[in-house]
Amino acid sequence: MHIVGEEYSKMYRLGDLDYETADEEEQEQIALGYAEGLNTLDKKSRYQALIINKAVKNSIFEEVRLPYEWDDNDVFRQEINEINRQGFESDQRNFEIQKYAIFTTQSRTRKQASQTLDTMATRFQGRFNKKGVKLKVDKLDGLERLKVNATLLRPNRYFTVDYDDIMLSGLSSKAFISPNRFKFPKNKPYFRVGDKYATVLYANQYPKYLEDELIRELCKSGIELAISIHGKPYEMIEARKAISTVKALNKAAIQKQQRENFKDGVGEDMISGEAAEIDEATTELIKEFKDRGQKYFSGIFSIYLLADTKDELQHKIKIVEDAGATWQVSFDNTVLYTEEALNTILPIGKPYLDVEKNFMRDMTTANLATQIPFTTQELQSPTGVVYGKNQRSHNLIVIDRKKDLITPSALVLGSSGSGKGMTVKWEIINILLKYPNRRIIIVDPEGEYTALAEALGGIILYISTGTNSHLNLLDMPDKDLLDKEDQQVDYVKEKTNLLVNLFKLLLQDFGDIQKSIVDEYTALLFANFENKDRKPTLKDWYELLTQSYDPDVLTFAKTVRPYTVGSQDIFAHETNVDLSSRLVVFNTKKLDPELKTFANKVIYDQIWKEIVKNQHKITTHLYFDEIQTNFGNDEDAQFFMNIWARVRKYGAVPTGITQSVLTLLESEYGQNMILNTEFIVLLRQKLGTIRRLEEVVRLTDTLKEYIQETAPQGTGLIYAGGVVVPFENTIPEDTRLFEIMNTDSKGA
Repeated sequence: MHIVGEEYSKMYRLGDLDYETADEEEQEQIALGYAEGLNTLDKKSRYQALIINKAVKNSIFEEVRLPYEWDDNDVFRQEINEINRQGFESDQRNFEIQKYAIFTTQSRTRKQASQTLDTMATRFQGRFNKKGVKLKVDKLDGLERLKVNATLLRPNRYFTVDYDDIMLSGLSSKAFISPNRFKFPKNKPYFRVGDKYATVLYANQYPKYLEDELIRELCKSGIELAISIHGKPYEMIEARKAISTVKALNKAAIQKQQRENFKDGVGEDMISGEAAEIDEATTELIKEFKDRGQKYFSGIFSIYLLADTKDELQHKIKIVEDAGATWQVSFDNTVLYTEEALNTILPIGKPYLDVEKNFMRDMTTANLATQIPFTTQELQSPTGVVYGKNQRSHNLIVIDRKKDLITPSALVLGSSGSGKGMTVKWEIINILLKYPNRRIIIVDPEGEYTALAEALGGIILYISTGTNSHLNLLDMPDKDLLDKEDQQVDYVKEKTNLLVNLFKLLLQDFGDIQKSIVDEYTALLFANFENKDRKPTLKDWYELLTQSYDPDVLTFAKTVRPYTVGSQDIFAHETNVDLSSRLVVFNTKKLDPELKTFANKVIYDQIWKEIVKNQHKITTHLYFDEIQTNFGNDEDAQFFMNIWARVRKYGAVPTGITQSVLTLLESEYGQNMILNTEFIVLLRQKLGTIRRLEEVVRLTDTLKEYIQETAPQGTGLIYAGGVVVPFENTIPEDTRLFEIMNTDSKGA
């Protein structure tokens, strides 16, 4: 943007940093990054921070509202919509905080100015990165910048203009961001922006060391506002000379006063308060410049308020003044310079109030840097599922795991009674009702999802002795549907290993001879069935054993007979389960305990083949409950992690659930799983578990408060793509949702 003369500016959107929930060390690094970023400015540069606290209208609620389908599930859609609506409206502080940095430079050419400004922004961002703080700094184009101006000057109106519209109109871009009128009454603390009443307040007094809470306090005040902070560095050689001169002149004045005191018989230490303050201030400033690398800025902290009436405007002014008073900051009106005040607010990059020294204040880098524009991070995706409310900002938390995250896999970790099951079931119901082209498959070892599946028309597959639901352990994937890497895998060998695992688990006497028999006859079986229309089963494998003349093989055949053609032949039949339903639950609650871990492997393998078959057609969300059972030993853990990686590769969205977090933490595979998961719901934990979790998950003292043993049920932390937010999601007990979500193991 060309401002005037040789002045140019560029505007950048600042990303989110969760300053509020960071620990002291992290907060210090953010503040130091900000301070060092400001210190990169030279005497030809200026900096403006613009923070807009904007009310979130019903748009986010409307975007997440579930449309009615006139079917049996509308009762659940209605209840979900009502819960979300109440969550949206129960606290009127549904705000989003937009943060921008505007850099200004002096240059003879537009091209040179553009290069200089980009370098300034890169250096500014680099100082954060140097402190280990990943701050996004995104350059705004012309239309985006116009849109921000329109937000301030034409609130509640959509900005849909493009440059073609501007060109065809023959008007300047100002015509598309300006209100229908401005009015600046003389000697009034307000002015008119369209039909609104507006005012700009500025900080005329603040303490020597301003705390970092002021911006956060203002943004939590429950009113819309814009904060503009300008800073222009002085030429430091001249600044030091000027301050040294002031110090020298003040010292001479003090010495003169002391001589007069001596003549009058008054103690030498009796000097005026003003002289003492000047001496202290100049001494401290020189020390700041020399020892702490501070720069000296001419700056201003201003606030823009809009209202429908004078009374409403006065009410908002009072809120701002009260917030300032909390931190010993005094705000005043810009009565005679309201036009200049408005331009100072706008993201132009120039403090037009510098026409009067009355408004500008001298401040150090620290004074500017403590006004940190980073508060609470938000998670709000218009295509996502509502996960509850942010406990700090009270805004809805909305996430689309498939679109918003690099990898959509998730973990839900919570101790018994923490609300883990309710959290998972809430997500399942929302996914089924929101996304018609997604489906759910649940591995349910404790029968906790039976009532849910029955209520939503899902299929429940009971995997146990005597069941009619069969999974063929020897089913093979369709190689034509696999990628090149997976086509190279020896799946006969994988089936051999699976059988070895089964018999090691079930048989007391299983050694090298038996392992060799399994290896030989499994390879022979698949070779025999290579050109047949159907796939082999364990019954075929057993029959092949019985045809041998080797006594060791025949003895082994008798040993495995119960699991191939006898009473425990659960996985010896051709697969007959229908996995085409949008909700499928594998219920293994009644399966013998020693078979559960192995049964899971067969189920996982079957699920993977289903994922491969339906890739690019439908997105499958997988829920593996009680995943700690897969981490009892390295062999089981490796098998599970291979399946986890495979289903992700073919487009599925897996979720692991456990209350035994320590089991995961004690396994190298489990630790890696937590470290490499982008979406984690962390609910109430035991103190010992929290201490261990700190080794793999970022947990500041502030964050720990949300998952300690006294934390309410259904509250905790959500980690999503590097962002951490504290959440709460309480389901009313008088709803049908609560009835089907709180049944746990009933009906299993």
